[in-house]
Amino acid sequence: MQLDQNIMKRILPVLLVLVLPVTAMAAGDGQPNVFAGSIAQSIAAAVVFLILFFILYKKAWGPILSGLQDRETKIKGDLEQAEKAATEAKQTLELYKEQLASAQEEAKRVIDQARSDAQKIAGQLRSDAESEIRTLRERATADIAAAKESAVNEIYNQTANLATSIAGRILRREINESDQEQLVRESLAELGNVNKN
Repeated sequence: MQLDQNIMKRILPVLLVLVLPVTAMAAGDGQPNVFAGSIAQSIAAAVVFLILFFILYKKAWGPILSGLQDRETKIKGDLEQAEKAATEAKQTLELYKEQLASAQEEAKRVIDQARSDAQKIAGQLRSDAESEIRTLRERATADIAAAKESAVNEIYNQTANLATSIAGRILRREINESDQEQLVRESLAELGNVNKN
């Protein structure tokens, strides 16, 4: 209603200014004169103007104002929806940014953890391999020492047996130089045969 009154206050003076000169020109000699003509013509023009004004007010202004108000309401609603959509889009964008940052941090943490685990595993494998190599080396050294000792013991036993055998032969008979050489050759041959077995 406030809008209707504002429009009427603006349009009424404009229409009066347009109607009165036409009325004055009709009564005069072609020269515009606001006061020319009869009062009846002025009253008739004013009555016609008021009738036309009320017809337009009732029939045209209502639908025009209603259409303008509907359009204004629709525009306001559209603006509110656009602002709401923009706010929601901004919130969603912020949420996505936070989720992306969180995902990037999580990925970095997982990569760092995997790298750390890989280094630990590599260190453990290296340590295990060195320990196993050291154990194998110690076992091989012990096996070699045991084999050497066994070989030395066997050589000692064979030498002792051979010496005993030679001494027994010597005691059984008197040895001359040729017998002694033959005895040494036989003993060396026996020692060679024992080493081959």
